[in-house]
Amino acid sequence: MNTSASDHDSGHPELTMSSRAKPRDLVSGSMKLPDVIGLSGRISAGKDTLAEYLVKNYGYTHVSTGDIVRAEATRLYGNIERETLQKVGPAYKTEKGAGIFVEMALEKPRPIIVSGIRSMGEYKAIKQAGGVMVFVDADPRLRYERMKKRARDAEAEKSFEEFIKSDEREKNAGTNDADFRVDEIDEKADIHLDNSGTREEFYEKAIEKLSSRAQSRDLQLLC
Repeated sequence: MNTSASDHDSGHPELTMSSRAKPRDLVSGSMKLPDVIGLSGRISAGKDTLAEYLVKNYGYTHVSTGDIVRAEATRLYGNIERETLQKVGPAYKTEKGAGIFVEMALEKPRPIIVSGIRSMGEYKAIKQAGGVMVFVDADPRLRYERMKKRARDAEAEKSFEEFIKSDEREKNAGTNDADFRVDEIDEKADIHLDNSGTREEFYEKAIEKLSSRAQSRDLQLLC
């Protein structure tokens, strides 16, 4: 039975900071996948759904930049309250650079997929590491229904209008590399995935595009 894909952002560091399935070769027949994948997209588009699939089936490590912020907040202040997170994130980026959380993520074992990328500093860190940037989107109304179903924190209480406003805030929050600029990441992404269909269709298209991108890069290196 076909099922609709959904975003499973859990907010739990123990689930995503070092999530890694039993390693599997990324070469199956003629198929090869990228060693480093950056993952961005619209709210509740299915980003973590894709990450979990790659962990389970292709041996990827999944690291969420948000979970790194939460882990650092816990280490420094002993809590992950909103005020603490709002202090830790900007402070790290000011002191160590806009891409610091991606750089920290990339210290984990490869192959790796890094999610939670919303700024150009984070995008640039993925590209500097030779990574492939993937952007996930879906119909807004469908994304809203998925958000309601996952019922994380207080987001399930949001109206559709409030959901759209949250979406808008991430699109272009400023001109600095540390600011949320999801629209610009969308424009520059290497791979675009629409997750408005079934879960099976989403996975199939993702693997097809990731494999094609990896093979194209290998050909460029041989030339």
